[in-house]
Amino acid sequence: MKIPAISVLIVVFIFTGFTQYYYVPNIQNVFLFRHKNEYRVMVETAAGDESTCTEVQTAYSVTDKIGVMANVMTAKGANSSSNNSAKGNFLEAAIGYYKPVQKAGVFEVYGGFGGGNQHHVYADSGTSALSSLKLFLQPSYGFTFNPVDIAFSTRLSALSFVSTQNHVFGNPVRYEEANNLSHQTHLLLEPALTVRAGWKNVKLQLQFFIRWLSEQQRLEHW
Repeated sequence: MKIPAISVLIVVFIFTGFTQYYYVPNIQNVFLFRHKNEYRVMVETAAGDESTCTEVQTAYSVTDKIGVMANVMTAKGANSSSNNSAKGNFLEAAIGYYKPVQKAGVFEVYGGFGGGNQHHVYADSGTSALSSLKLFLQPSYGFTFNPVDIAFSTRLSALSFVSTQNHVFGNPVRYEEANNLSHQTHLLLEPALTVRAGWKNVKLQLQFFIRWLSEQQRLEHW
């Protein structure tokens, strides 16, 4: 009987501070399954001078070809100089195909969807609340060994803001910034490099990624 492999991955990032945008990408869940009944669990925490983020990612290989994953993220931030603040939550799920390649290689591609909400407080001009939906496709190729994993992945996403409650007053620029997001779809391309090191079942993960938007518009805020 094959014993399921359980990996607990703890990641710590340092943020430089609070930035006024409307999109914060979650970590790409690249699990590199090679067998049926494997598990992956990752707990991530991020902290900085004015922002914190917590993320939990899970994955399971249902068969020797099919895997599923579910991820949740919560974040909040505040600017001490302007008294602006924001908080948000995001949840996503996906299903996909994986294929071991020779001794240590793995090809995988996953497709999924997610949804989130965020609430912003502007000290001088009211509040805004937004809800969003995201569809994504994530192919990757990597190598997995007992002490080290390394993978290259790309996430192509369509992010849509489906609901906006705009209660901004006295600041036309900020009002239009929040109002213009409603019922818009943004295409995002996010290639990434993931490196894990440690033991067979417990590893530290670092992930580096680049983000391209379909249009030059500021999306991040919390």
